[in-house]
Amino acid sequence: MATIQDYVTKLKTRGLKAVILTGGGEPTAYKHFNELVRWLKGEGLSVALITNGTLTKRVDDDVWKMFSWIRVSINIFVGWEYTIGLPMDKIDYENTVVGCSMVYTVEHESSDEVMGDRVELLNKASMVADRCGAKYIRLLPNCLLSQYDLIRQHKSLDNTLKDVDDPRFFHQYKVHGAPKTSKCHQSYFRPYLSEEIDVATGKPGTVYPCDSVVLNDGYAVFAEEYQLCHASDILEYLNGNTKQKFDAQTRCTGCVFTDNVNMLEDFVNGKVNRFADFQEPLMHEEFV
Repeated sequence: MATIQDYVTKLKTRGLKAVILTGGGEPTAYKHFNELVRWLKGEGLSVALITNGTLTKRVDDDVWKMFSWIRVSINIFVGWEYTIGLPMDKIDYENTVVGCSMVYTVEHESSDEVMGDRVELLNKASMVADRCGAKYIRLLPNCLLSQYDLIRQHKSLDNTLKDVDDPRFFHQYKVHGAPKTSKCHQSYFRPYLSEEIDVATGKPGTVYPCDSVVLNDGYAVFAEEYQLCHASDILEYLNGNTKQKFDAQTRCTGCVFTDNVNMLEDFVNGKVNRFADFQEPLMHEEFV
């Protein structure tokens, strides 16, 4: 808890506005979860939660009302369609946007041609979204697929969604592609704090450039080469005194944030400002 508080306090000196509690497991299993959320809100920060929706009893009633958005990850296990959910009576839906996210993999079906099974699966996902009070259901393929299979799965999901009668579904297109810059600018924009052991200090609390699966070797833990620093040294990194050990152009060929990094590259070096391109408010802007 002290490591997290120190990390957040330092980032606030660089303009931190929001915190997402996510990744590497189920955030609500953290023993100081309720205390942490209350502290973050007390610091004037917007707080969001990505959860699997199975350990909701761990969250105190007052804490449920503190999130600006909640995203429920729909995972497949025995009885999932009746297990995943949120305590809808405890959430302030006027001030909290709730959505669901589902990663579709080939393991979800017996055959790539059995569209009926897919529709049934997504209809069950709609049931889960109902029990969460979700306004949207993000659907995307497994990002660990090869580029060819990833694009193929995108096309196949498009066909399936034509037979699904739920307008809350939106298909998020993610394709692999290395950034045009060796430096990952997004790591300065939204660094990711993990519980991994930092090799330099031997302490838990390693900062990574993002929480993307591209940092993983298959389904293994975060790779050492992507470690930026320990949480206590985050300002040294943001100030440019600690350099990235990886080349984003060669080591991030599966990056799903390539467009973000490239836009930041254009902004940092060419002062290209694209804000005028987006006059209308984005739907679920905080999620994006």
